[in-house]
Amino acid sequence: MFKEIIKRRIKKEKFNPGMLGFFINYNFLIRRSIYAVIKSHATKLNGSLLDFGCGTKPYRDLFVNANEYIGVDYKIEGREQIIDEIDRFYDGKVIPFENERFDSILSTEVLEHVFNIDELLQEFNRVLKDKGKAIITTPFSWEEHEMPYDFARYTTPALQFLYQKHGFRIIENFKTGNYIEVIFQFQLNYLKNILPGSKNVRQVFLIPFIFFFNSFGLLFSLILPVNKNAYFNNVFVLEKSSDRGA
Repeated sequence: MFKEIIKRRIKKEKFNPGMLGFFINYNFLIRRSIYAVIKSHATKLNGSLLDFGCGTKPYRDLFVNANEYIGVDYKIEGREQIIDEIDRFYDGKVIPFENERFDSILSTEVLEHVFNIDELLQEFNRVLKDKGKAIITTPFSWEEHEMPYDFARYTTPALQFLYQKHGFRIIENFKTGNYIEVIFQFQLNYLKNILPGSKNVRQVFLIPFIFFFNSFGLLFSLILPVNKNAYFNNVFVLEKSSDRGA
C-alpha cells in the first residue's frame, strides 16, 4: 500500500510538479508549463478519447468529458513497466481501430519520435470522427531523448503546414515556456548529464541545483522581458475538417 502511494506521488510530481517537484524535479520548468496548457484545454476533448503515445496516461484525470479513454503506444524494449497502462499497441503503420472510431485524440510529446509523420497524421485523421477535436504537443527546444527513437524537432509553421495538409483545422496553438526558462532548464540538463553515478545518486546531488535554477528561471521570467523565439513546446488544438484545403 505504502509503495503504491509513493509510486503515485512520484508520477504526479513528474508530470504535474507542485511544491515538492519544485525541489526535486529537474524537468520542473518544462513539465509545469505543458501540464498547465493541457489542463486549461482538456474540456475541449470529449466522448471516446484516444491517447496516442499514452505512456503511463499521466493526463487521464484531466479529461472529465471523456466517457472512454483508450491508450495506444509502441511496444519498445526496455519500457515494460508501462505495458499495463497500454490498451493497444501501434505497429508503426496502422492505428489498430476502424475509421472514425474516436471523438477526440490526445498526443503529447510523440511526433518527434515518429519518422513517418505524414502517415501517422493520416491515421489520426482516419480514426477521428468528422469535427472531432485533437490536442497535440511537440517539443521545440529539448535535448535528444529516448534514443535512438528521437527523430525531429518542428517549428510552428512546419506543424501548421502538416496539420492542414492532413485535413485538420487549427483552432488554437500555443508555445509553452520562453527564452529565459529554456536557458535555465538547459543549464540544469547539462549538469544532470555530466554528473557521474547512478540515477538515484545524481538525483541527490542535483537537489540544490534544481532549487537554484527553478527559482531563478521563474524569477527572471517575471522581471525580465519575455521572448518566445526559443520555447519548450508547441501545443495545437485541432479539429478534423471535411474540407482538406482548410
